[in-house]
Amino acid sequence: MKSKEEYYELVKTNRELVKNPDITKCTCPNNLCDWHGKCKECISLHRHYNDHIPVCLQALVKNKTFVELANIVEMNSADREKTPLEYRQYVREMDKKAIR
Repeated sequence: MKSKEEYYELVKTNRELVKNPDITKCTCPNNLCDWHGKCKECISLHRHYNDHIPVCLQALVKNKTFVELANIVEMNSADREKTPLEYRQYVREMDKKAIR
């Protein structure tokens, strides 16, 4: 398991990554969709309707075996290690210190 300091560094790295438009641009080829570029809303609607996998994510599952698919959607028998709540609290504390 990562230390909370390592976790905070990962959070900072991820914050920088999401500022990059090449990483955050919508990859869906369906440009006429009302939700193109609004990934949060798109995924929310697919979840609400228990609908098929959004077009932008279909490449992740195409041509995969059942085992590979299970790994993609984390449907394996081992529980994934959860980030301790104290790590998230540490991130907030560090953020407050950085603002001062």
